[in-house]
Amino acid sequence: MQKVDTLIFILVAILMLIGAVFSYSLPVFLEKIKNLSEYHFFERYTLFAFVSFIWMIILSKLNPDKWFNVIGFSILIVSGILVIILPFLPESIAPIINGAKRWIKIGPFKFSPVEFFKLGVVFFLSWSFTRRVKKSKTLKEEIKTLIPYLILLGIFWAFISFLLSDLGQVIVMLLVFTILLIAAGGKLMTMGLMFLFGIIIGAVAIFSKDYRLARIENWLYTMSSNFFSKPIVEGSIANYGQVIQSTNAIHHGGLFGVGIGNGIFKLGYLSDIHTDFVLAGIAEESGLFGITIIFLLFSFLLLRIFRISNRSEKKEYQLFALGIGSLIGIQLFLNGSGITTVLPLKGLPVPFLSYGGSSLLAFSTAIGMVLMISKKARI
Repeated sequence: MQKVDTLIFILVAILMLIGAVFSYSLPVFLEKIKNLSEYHFFERYTLFAFVSFIWMIILSKLNPDKWFNVIGFSILIVSGILVIILPFLPESIAPIINGAKRWIKIGPFKFSPVEFFKLGVVFFLSWSFTRRVKKSKTLKEEIKTLIPYLILLGIFWAFISFLLSDLGQVIVMLLVFTILLIAAGGKLMTMGLMFLFGIIIGAVAIFSKDYRLARIENWLYTMSSNFFSKPIVEGSIANYGQVIQSTNAIHHGGLFGVGIGNGIFKLGYLSDIHTDFVLAGIAEESGLFGITIIFLLFSFLLLRIFRISNRSEKKEYQLFALGIGSLIGIQLFLNGSGITTVLPLKGLPVPFLSYGGSSLLAFSTAIGMVLMISKKARI
């Protein structure tokens, strides 16, 4: 077997180091009003990052022919069960935070099963598409092949959208589903039908909740106010205040930022600046220069992952690495687009930068499995 791709280790370590720095710098206001130690978020992020990095190293050393399917199915089954039972757990175990049940609490820690379920879905699709999706199928046969996937995954996506109120994660999984389907040999017509299916699901999810519809209207008003001479719909910038403060923070950072620790929009203007709006906080303190460095790091990381995908001998390894790279790239794109009003904000964490143990561990597991299969690639 080949050696693992050490450059990926370095890139992930640098991203985690940046995440640790800003987990100390950004949530100072939250620590103040909650009477927490100034090192509260930094210490937790560092602990999560250390455990996640060690776990990534352990996974990278395993033989993929022996462990890849075992780990993948274990993640899929366990996370799938937790997603289904999560809405029905008592609040002592699954607290309602911001109006939604998305986390399971164990002692002082919380974790989100959906973060791991995304990884399980990427594995399942890479394993299954290799066996069931063939280039020679007609459109009718291909649709018949996909119906079981849409029924099975549709049940989970419905749970996540309507009971966990996490439409953003479903959109990510639908996009990855479409990419892997085409890569496995699916037809472009099928991709069009998948987009139509996704639009229908999204429309139903949006119109089923008044707050989602209001959020879309306010996004359209805010986005069109920023990019056009006049708004294209009625709405209020005040109702999209966090995103407005996000764009103000980015503008305030300018080319080189105000300096790490010197940001002002973290002082109560952006309540989720260490999670959903971490890129805005980084942009204010390190400027366009800092954000450019971060996007270059992610670009190099994605290129290495896609290279492993392209050079892997087994089709399921190719699809899995492609799926993980797509997952990271899509979340980065949707978060960056959301905090700048280009697209509606989805509440998705930035891989390795946003504070949150679930996201860190899930993405580190994903990278560990990619490094595991990199030993079988002709890099």
